[in-house]
Amino acid sequence: MAIAAMTLAGVNRLSPHEYIVDHYAIGTVTAILYPLIGTLVLRLDRRSPLGWLLCSVGIFLGVFVASQQYAALALGLSDAHGSLPGGPFVSWLASWTNLPGIVVSTVFLPLLFPDGHVPSPRWRPVAWLAGAVAVVPTLLLAVAYWPLRGPELITETGTEPALVSNLFTIGFGAALLLTAAAVVSLALRFRRARAVERQQIKWFALGAGASVLLGAFGMAGTAGAYVELAEVPLLLAGLSIGIFRYRLWEIDRLLNRTLVYGLLSAVLGGAYAIGVLVIGQRVSPGRDPSPLVVAATTLAVAALFQPLRRTIQRLVDRRFNRRRYDAAKTIDDFAARLRQQVDLQALGAELLAVVDATMQPTSALLWLRPVRGADAGRDARRR
Repeated sequence: MAIAAMTLAGVNRLSPHEYIVDHYAIGTVTAILYPLIGTLVLRLDRRSPLGWLLCSVGIFLGVFVASQQYAALALGLSDAHGSLPGGPFVSWLASWTNLPGIVVSTVFLPLLFPDGHVPSPRWRPVAWLAGAVAVVPTLLLAVAYWPLRGPELITETGTEPALVSNLFTIGFGAALLLTAAAVVSLALRFRRARAVERQQIKWFALGAGASVLLGAFGMAGTAGAYVELAEVPLLLAGLSIGIFRYRLWEIDRLLNRTLVYGLLSAVLGGAYAIGVLVIGQRVSPGRDPSPLVVAATTLAVAALFQPLRRTIQRLVDRRFNRRRYDAAKTIDDFAARLRQQVDLQALGAELLAVVDATMQPTSALLWLRPVRGADAGRDARRR
């Protein structure tokens, strides 16, 4: 259906640029990728709720994107002025089939990730409410739009009754509230999870967070329409890595680097903007800043890069990677004491203690090579 939507868009004489800018492309990408990942999940477990939910999103959005293009061609609303049967009926499908997919993707995925079950029985009412929001407003929209089927549903003339036009808003608002509850359930699941499940949730949270940020740019003109195309791939990448447990433990380093270089870019970018815009206007008022101010600000930012990166790295480790921060501090303290320690037995015991505190092995043994013969003579000469 997604391929049919792209084909019909070509028949409707929509250029690829128009297809993206008019936000048709994001629906097509979603309709293709969701069932693809859902099928891979179902190959592992045919009873997986997440796999079937991902496929259902693809079905609803596939119908939605295909019916948008078909109805425009069948009702003569495109530049092609074609003639196809069933235009009013397909326009009716295009008016409500996107809502169930939105509810499933925003509420059920965080609520059921990663094992396809709610975190505990007390979260079942949220799942039932989400199911009601996916079904009830959709049925009401389908019934309310049936008498209005035709060109008006495609052109959005605003002639429908206020109650009908507000049904989608009510359903979407309820989905947002339930999405917030699902995110809370995911956070609580993370607190009680063991090591592997924690890594799975981290991957999903990273993909979902990046997806939300990119989706926020969707209405920011032409550039935003292109940026939002990465929204669904990022979300499903995090979800897929979490479900299939592929390189789970690399998420900690990725999150660390994302935080460090994200904060570093923000601070240096702000410093550069202040230097060029504020100081530059004071030195040489006008539209074009002084080249000397630009050069001096660039050199200052370059000089700040490494010291600021190390400072931010320590702050991030201290807040989000406490084990690494504590291990580095323990090693630094041991290195400082090492310069003053002369008792070999005490030094060996302290070294084993540091290894145990930083690396936490199941056992540790320190072996010192005995000094004999020529080695002993060389050792004596060194002394």
